Amino acid sequence: MFIARKKAPRLIWLGAFFLCLAGIFSPFVSADEQCPPPRNAISATVAYVDDGDTVRLTNGDRVRLAGIDAPEVAHPAYGNRAAKPAEPFGDASRQALMALLATSHNRLRVQYGLEPEDRYGRKLAYLYLPDGKSIQAGLVARGLAMAVYMPPNLALADCLTAIEKTARDHHVGIWSNSEYDPGIATASGIPDDVQGAAIVRGKVLSVHRSRKNVWINLEGRVALQISSRAWDQFRGIDFDHWKGRELRARGWLVHTKSRYEDWRMPIESPRSINLLGR
Repeated sequence: MFIARKKAPRLIWLGAFFLCLAGIFSPFVSADEQCPPPRNAISATVAYVDDGDTVRLTNGDRVRLAGIDAPEVAHPAYGNRAAKPAEPFGDASRQALMALLATSHNRLRVQYGLEPEDRYGRKLAYLYLPDGKSIQAGLVARGLAMAVYMPPNLALADCLTAIEKTARDHHVGIWSNSEYDPGIATASGIPDDVQGAAIVRGKVLSVHRSRKNVWINLEGRVALQISSRAWDQFRGIDFDHWKGRELRARGWLVHTKSRYEDWRMPIESPRSINLLGR
């Protein structure tokens, strides 16, 4: 499990620590905003927590928590890749996930997503404590993960969005960091050390269409890419009306350094974009 079984006193101490940690990160969420209980979930046990949004089960599965993204923990140097330090709240997110699992002795219920696996071979799933409480909701309520929208895995999108708003209004966790709220200003440049999902904000300079993509070009050479497979999600939206307006977008930033942009952010759901002002 999380530590060697031979060290029973240390296990008891760590369990008490994680339970205490769960209380410290008290969620600002009302009962009516809780996510619905799972359907057709299976029982499982967590063997190890990689970070705030990835766990390994005792059956060997590596599971990525669908619908959320947590700050990155530190990564050691590997091959040609340089070591990367932890992002703010990365360690706290992992510890909070461990604390939530400690309340049920690492037992949980797993409901796999409509898209059951990502390109890295990780299972995509919604995780629940045995009493039906959503682990994703618990992390978002504590401000230690943000909601992300990757169709078709949108089962908890509405409830996680509502829970996140409450955490953001209270400036909890990541929402006390300007890179999340109000987001990274594209006009000032995207820091090279940005990892994983991010929130950016900037003015729309132009909109271009190709056979396979709609490109929303922001100041600072950042392009939002809406691929043809997501166009049904944006039906009825006139992208040309976005020109000159400022928006916030969330997703995974890709460092491209191409002729047209330095950064690209694929967007697959209108929930990932918020127009600011009029």
